[in-house]
Amino acid sequence: MPFSLEWWQYVCITLAGANFLFLGVGGGVHYYFYHVKRQQNDQWKLQKGRFLSDRLARHAAILGTFNMNIAAGSFGLIGYGVLELGWSQIYYDFSDYSIGWAFLSVFLAFFFIEACAYYMHAYSHTPFLYKHIHRVHHYYSAPTFFTISAMHPLEWIAHASYIVAPAFLFPMHWSLYLFVMMITFFYGFWDHSGIKVPFKLPFHGSNQFHDDHHKYFHVNFGFLTPYFDRIHNTVRREGHHYTEDTFTSGKGKVNPKKLGDNAVGEWIDYSHK
Repeated sequence: MPFSLEWWQYVCITLAGANFLFLGVGGGVHYYFYHVKRQQNDQWKLQKGRFLSDRLARHAAILGTFNMNIAAGSFGLIGYGVLELGWSQIYYDFSDYSIGWAFLSVFLAFFFIEACAYYMHAYSHTPFLYKHIHRVHHYYSAPTFFTISAMHPLEWIAHASYIVAPAFLFPMHWSLYLFVMMITFFYGFWDHSGIKVPFKLPFHGSNQFHDDHHKYFHVNFGFLTPYFDRIHNTVRREGHHYTEDTFTSGKGKVNPKKLGDNAVGEWIDYSHK
């Protein structure tokens, strides 16, 4: 390192940067759509005409900002350990490992994050954990940008932990790890924004996939991709009824009027949303 900083300086830097991105950039996009273009929401909103109440909107903004600052401060401390004390397996010269490993490390990081996100999320939709912890995140059935981090603080810490973990599990170039972090935040931003993305995100598809998770509750658990949902058959289905109290591992309840008593509807095709 050409220079050295104290731990509190790292914390201040991460807090300043995170608040600029979260409140400045993200909050600016939110304000433009939800205030300036609110009356034209039929043109841009995934759930047209549906908005959080003023109370829930404030709740999401306060809780989301609180949790975001917890993560930012913690990342500052971790950054101090990584850059000053050499805690992680981050490396700085591409020649330290092969180009093949560089590509593989990115795949492993995304795979690890998605596997943790899916299984932790799906398990949090079991009755006990949902009612005592995860339900907080589902106060917001029409999510906004701030709901990306508006959840029970213990759950937020758990999610932040597996996003950080790849840097400690296997060698990654610092730029590739930063890329993974940025993509993870970018996807989380659009998934919770309630704003229709006019293009398909790579390996992700339409951001209506996760918006429907907030709308229908116990379905569509994936974060970066829908692939784990397809493997475990937890994609929302045509002709099935979903409520907050329907704990059926994403299957919902068959609507006999549409499908008959024993029918199973087709998966919703999010590639055309």
